[in-house]
Amino acid sequence: MYVRVSFDTKPDLLLHLMTKEWQLELPKLLISVHGGLQNFELQPKLKQVFGKGLIKAAMTTGAWIFTGGVNTGVIRHVGDALKDHASKSRGKICTIGIAPWGIVENQEDLIGRDVVRPYQTMSNPMSKLTVLNSMHSHFILADNGTTGKYGAEVKLRRQLEKHISLQKINTRCLPFFSLDSRLFYSFWGSCQLDQIGIGQGVPVVALIVEGGPNVISIVLEYLRDTPPVPVVVCDGSGRASDILAFGHKYSEEGGLINESLRDQLLVTIQKTFTYTRTQAQHLFIILMECMKKKELITVFRMGSEGHQDIDLAILTALLKGANASAPDQLSLALAWNRVDIARSQIFIYGQQWPVGSLEQAMLDALVLDRVDFVKLLIENGVSMHRFLTISRLEELYNTVGPS
Repeated sequence: MYVRVSFDTKPDLLLHLMTKEWQLELPKLLISVHGGLQNFELQPKLKQVFGKGLIKAAMTTGAWIFTGGVNTGVIRHVGDALKDHASKSRGKICTIGIAPWGIVENQEDLIGRDVVRPYQTMSNPMSKLTVLNSMHSHFILADNGTTGKYGAEVKLRRQLEKHISLQKINTRCLPFFSLDSRLFYSFWGSCQLDQIGIGQGVPVVALIVEGGPNVISIVLEYLRDTPPVPVVVCDGSGRASDILAFGHKYSEEGGLINESLRDQLLVTIQKTFTYTRTQAQHLFIILMECMKKKELITVFRMGSEGHQDIDLAILTALLKGANASAPDQLSLALAWNRVDIARSQIFIYGQQWPVGSLEQAMLDALVLDRVDFVKLLIENGVSMHRFLTISRLEELYNTVGPS
């Protein structure tokens, strides 16, 4: 599905279109992929790990993936991962390409209202325009009247991401109580179910693969946002990603770096982007501003940290960046159905839990039919003998489950 919109379309209208007209379920996570627009090669092993991890992160959590939508650069690599996933006949992943209308090749094929259009995805090597990537499920095409230029989609995409981040994840069900009798009875059902979010809204994470100098500026925008958006950088993918990874590894707290490494980094920037010394110094300043918030940047290095998968890097970065309480982090892990994240990142030694929070998590786990979470909570001190009071048994008995 696709829609052509004005570049200044309000994000609430777009989200209404997506949830009501396209009938998409709100995500429990939004992964925004950024990187190079020119075609580049990834090492075969890194390409495999990137694709597999991205798909796993999206599939296990109910995420949406945002990309630039066209069939070049990092977006092509995302498309390849989606193609491999589709060939194995698994569930559909909601991947939304947000592209400028003015750079889309064969755009005349897409003009119409409420119509189904065949679209030619073979690109013309002589054309300055580019085709859309056919593995995406949906497209938002932003039009500002220009042709052959990027930029119409930038503000629209960020505003839409921000608006989605303000929506609450429906992870927890609250009972309605009848006050007409001497006893409180829980009533559950489609018309009486009150779902509330966990308070943090839909988490957003930026995933950086390769990229030009503008990608470093995009990273700074995410880190300076309110609240800040955590960033995962794929080291070894080239250019901007590798420069961000280098800065992250060698910078100190407050975005400081010693003189010899500073000179080495400036030379690397000059060579990578064919920059003058002055241009390199300007980009270096932006890079060091990013490093002032380096705790929000997670660098994925293939083969390091016990062969950590990229999906773990993404979800761990979100928990680290959300600044949420332990119960809210546990609610997120429950929503994502990722007991591995809960076990390794949330139930850590010395973690303090507010009174009743683990019991609430147990209730959620039972309602959502999360067997592994029930086991984990029992392992961490929830007593079923104390938990299963008469009122809770009644509540569970009357609960409408996830199916």
